[in-house]
Amino acid sequence: VDLLVIGGGIVGAGIARDAALRGLSVALVEQNDLGSGTSSRPTRLIHGGLRYLELFDFGLVRSDMRERETLLHIAPHLVFPLPFLMPLYRRSPLYRLKLRFGMFLYDLLSLDKSLPKRKRLGRADALAAEPNLDPDGLGGAWRFYDAQVPFVERLVVENAIDAAAHGALVLNHARAAGYLRDGRSVTGASVEDLIGGTRLRLRARFVVNATGPWLDRTLAPLRP
Repeated sequence: VDLLVIGGGIVGAGIARDAALRGLSVALVEQNDLGSGTSSRPTRLIHGGLRYLELFDFGLVRSDMRERETLLHIAPHLVFPLPFLMPLYRRSPLYRLKLRFGMFLYDLLSLDKSLPKRKRLGRADALAAEPNLDPDGLGGAWRFYDAQVPFVERLVVENAIDAAAHGALVLNHARAAGYLRDGRSVTGASVEDLIGGTRLRLRARFVVNATGPWLDRTLAPLRP
């Protein structure tokens, strides 16, 4: 194949789908069920990276927002708008100005978004929206939107299904037992069928390791 992807979480399945859509021949192998590793234990948020504004990483925020908009567009049955409330308590004028500017930037960096824009709520509206807020010192709240995917596993599986529909070979319960080498180059992997007990040699022009927390272990055979 052109591309072998090791690891069937959202990263591996997304890469396999993207490559298959571009016309590459692709194989994806996952040692357990698809999405059974890190992808089954996330926050389930598809966020625009609001916290990165404080680090002045505007490029990352913009990239996150584009990806969020893409997911809202291509998977509206799985990815949904999610409103957030940021309560405003007694703080310095500088802090309030900083927060207002941050909300403005967040909208500015996503002018093409389909989500509602930010809105400043007064004290009464904030308490009506979230009655459990501590009313003492509450001056109001900012309401802004990100997105959420309640069932990440379905998003993983649908990426894999679409990759397969575009010609990818998708194998779960298939463990990459070792790499195939040509000198210093990795040319594929030896894959073990954990159900049938057989092995096959998958050769690839490029190999992507998307094994998440198992990365150190799966890369160990390549280290001198």
